[in-house]
Amino acid sequence: MANNGFQQGFQAYGKWKTQVSRTVDAFSAWLDQHGLATDETRQRIRITRDTLARDRLTIAFVAEFSRGKTELINAVFFADYGRRLLPSAAGRTTMCPTEMLWDDQRNEAYIRLLPIETRNQETSVSELKADPKQWVHYPLNLQSPEQMQSALQELVMVKRVPPDEAAHLGLYDAKADGDALVEGEVEIPRWRHAIISFPHPLLKQGLVILDTPGLNALGSEPELTLSTLPAAQAILFVLAADAGVTRSDLEMWQHHIQGFQASRRQGLMVVLNKIDVLWDDLRGPGEVEAAIAEQRSSTARILGVKEDVVFPVSAAKGLVGKVCNDPDLLQRSALPALEEFLSSHMLRNRQAIVMRRIEAEVGQLMESQRGLVAQQLNNVKRQLHELEQLRDKSEDVINRLLEKTRAEQAQYLASIGRFQSARHDFQSEIQSLRELTSIDRIDALIGTSHREMLKSWTTHGMRQVMRFLFDEFRRAMNATTVQTEKTRKRVRRIYQQFQNEFGFSSVQPQTFSTVRFRVELELLHQEAEAFRKSPRMAFSEQSSVARRFFHVLAGRGRDIFVRLDRGLDVWLGAALNPLVEQIHEHKEMMAKRLDNLQKIGQSKSTLQVRIEDLEDQYAELARQLTALRNMHNQLQHPIPVDKTEHPRPRLVASQGG
Repeated sequence: MANNGFQQGFQAYGKWKTQVSRTVDAFSAWLDQHGLATDETRQRIRITRDTLARDRLTIAFVAEFSRGKTELINAVFFADYGRRLLPSAAGRTTMCPTEMLWDDQRNEAYIRLLPIETRNQETSVSELKADPKQWVHYPLNLQSPEQMQSALQELVMVKRVPPDEAAHLGLYDAKADGDALVEGEVEIPRWRHAIISFPHPLLKQGLVILDTPGLNALGSEPELTLSTLPAAQAILFVLAADAGVTRSDLEMWQHHIQGFQASRRQGLMVVLNKIDVLWDDLRGPGEVEAAIAEQRSSTARILGVKEDVVFPVSAAKGLVGKVCNDPDLLQRSALPALEEFLSSHMLRNRQAIVMRRIEAEVGQLMESQRGLVAQQLNNVKRQLHELEQLRDKSEDVINRLLEKTRAEQAQYLASIGRFQSARHDFQSEIQSLRELTSIDRIDALIGTSHREMLKSWTTHGMRQVMRFLFDEFRRAMNATTVQTEKTRKRVRRIYQQFQNEFGFSSVQPQTFSTVRFRVELELLHQEAEAFRKSPRMAFSEQSSVARRFFHVLAGRGRDIFVRLDRGLDVWLGAALNPLVEQIHEHKEMMAKRLDNLQKIGQSKSTLQVRIEDLEDQYAELARQLTALRNMHNQLQHPIPVDKTEHPRPRLVASQGG
């Protein structure tokens, strides 16, 4: 069976990253070979390598219980194993948020489970991931489907606890959940979070699948909606065609998903699952298609989205069609259309994001080196032309040219003094920027807000503190943006001065923009406002609200400023480097011209030797320029989707499997 459209696209995406990684390695080797590697270039290359190595494509599946979400995951990603990998039998549904990935650090298959009792700790799930002792670890035996399925059954496990214990865990509200009692106890998930490491080819290439169970899980784990889901590149909101958009579906959509629309128009999809319930042998194909189209239109209208992001599918029939190699059933399930959309839209968008990051780091470095080599090439060309003109010139002419060159050199050295003065002024602006993005300043702001919130005895007071903190975050970001633009203009003026005065090649200084960080902060602000105004907050304990707000929302705000500070640090440290290199190259070129003229003035026999030496330099620089141009072209051109078929991975089948 050929891989589906998403698998093909993701494999092509992986090949593209490998190609880019090789190009970055080639550029790094080129810098080393020519003695041009610096601490700054090594850092930027290291950042690019980390970007490629750590790049993860996260697809989150969000749905209320019994919408066929887990079956959809099985159908899209794991049908090639010829069985359901994740448990999705009727009445047995995933109870805890589950991440599927490949742990290339441990290089082993396992399921790791976080006990529900960890909700009593003032620690986020992301922090707990760094503490293996908090998790229950089960290895997965890839040669035993029975052992794997038995271990994965933990995902659906629940336990009964007294109401007060469930309430303390934040999983029970007597007013809202009074009818949830069974023999005086409350049924809660056994596990808070699960991580499955599995050697599926797509997972090995960096795909992460997030399975989020039900409205209650989203409401009780704000980290999901305030941190994990916003970090996903695609969110699939799964509905059931037999139920339509229910009240709980709509509540989930309005409170936990809809806010992503503004920032994720290309990454938010609605899957109308179980369309096979509308198949009816007593109605013609046209009537069935019309009924499905009506369901799709109605769903889009209720949710306020365009119809082209609503995908009616039958995950169950699609899985059967793949496993049984039934192309007609697979086509009727409409699953290929969803897979193709995932490939053509989401992967393309992700590739564009990664390309922009790489261009900002290594691409600009390559352009800077190309400009420098081009300048060297022009300098050698000028020297060649100058020496060619001296073949039949008298000693007097050579001496006059020598004096003229000395005067030019003196003028140039004086201009370097002006550059050092401009560099000093630039350092003072750097200090102003560093003060604005100081993490100590941000931490002090968060600490003050935390203390004020704990002193507040009213919901209104806590909400005011939340608003104050994010208003301060936004003020700090706006001030940083203004100062960054001022600094960028100063850098541009310094470059322009030397380009105009000495004809330097028009090398663009490395740019830096706060736009990405401003957008992140604005989206986080929207999430903070939703949390601040949510009715659930009013019924939660003060300490619980403070813990969730500061561990998740304020923590993410701090992370934005940490990354902003690092980005500014790299930019400020390297902003003038291309110009410094050009200044040094021009100084070396003038010294070589003087040396040539002095030696030729002493003996005309050295003229031809000098010309031949410069011709060799010209040829070598031309080769370097071509190599840099080719490397930069390789960075900018994505590779096409691979259409070749690949062998199907299979687990050892059990009897009757």
